[in-house]
Amino acid sequence: MAIRYWLVVQPLDRARELVAAGCVQVPWGARSPLDQMRVSDGVILYSPRVTNPDGEPLRAAVASGRVVSEAPRQWGNAARSPWRHDVDWLPDARVSSIRPLRDMLELTRDDRFWGERLRPGWVEISARDFDILTDAVRRPSPNPSGFMLRALRESGYPDVMPSGSRDDRPRLIR
Repeated sequence: MAIRYWLVVQPLDRARELVAAGCVQVPWGARSPLDQMRVSDGVILYSPRVTNPDGEPLRAAVASGRVVSEAPRQWGNAARSPWRHDVDWLPDARVSSIRPLRDMLELTRDDRFWGERLRPGWVEISARDFDILTDAVRRPSPNPSGFMLRALRESGYPDVMPSGSRDDRPRLIR
């Protein structure tokens, strides 16, 4: 079965709780969306606000990970038992605004009302969008990822060449 990629909407405070717990949950703890997720599927947590319902607007990707559980499980107590999948989250992810990525993402490109598609709390996204959002939340490393180097080349950015310095990090030639 092919790997699929999901964007799940959660406020920042809830997203941080889910990352700390090593799991993902769609809003209201519904099971049906999680039944579509399989092991190795990619998951991005997107936070439109810092807190719900009236928190400060954020509109940012906040975490990226891969599903590691075979089936969703219930978690909680008798009063509230949301369904969750276990996820291996990227460590030390940073909050990354969606605004500078809007023209790159298939989800948002040429669609002023793309946020309306997020109302259910989860949406399937393309592998390309998953890679872009994962790069956005990943902490900077000494070397750019292969995906970003290819994206720079494809977008007509100047050639990317090895610097020849001691650390051998690629640099942009201007």
